[in-house]
Amino acid sequence: MALLFSMPNGYEALGFRRLLLALAIAWIAPSILAAAALLGQYLADTPAMGNPGLMAWAMSVLLLMSPALSWLGLLLAAPFVAALMDRGWFGWIPALGLGLVSGALIAYIMGNTLAVSFGAAQIAALRALLGRMQPAAFIGPHTPGSG
Repeated sequence: MALLFSMPNGYEALGFRRLLLALAIAWIAPSILAAAALLGQYLADTPAMGNPGLMAWAMSVLLLMSPALSWLGLLLAAPFVAALMDRGWFGWIPALGLGLVSGALIAYIMGNTLAVSFGAAQIAALRALLGRMQPAAFIGPHTPGSG
């Protein structure tokens, strides 16, 4: 049931500091990965490969600049993450739904629908980070793997 549920009172097990750390990592990690990708593309001279190389470069530049806009989506989603974790409803499906909703709100504000997919990906990444940081908040009597 990890698709829908997490542990009830999972936010209590996680704590405010870990949530802030996970939000910071989810906020800045795309830029770090994009910088590494751009370095690899520079060394491989991917723009010389034509359209696929240019598309990879454009995607990397977009990810490099994503923290300039993604902070708002994370800020909007953070209280809902805490509330969903507290109630035991922060499985993968609710996380993706929250990401889609926060991304849609940012897309409406910005006037660019690309934010919807970025919101879903970022909150899913946040869910994965939280699961790695505090597995006890996600594994319990109603989730597989709890023994």
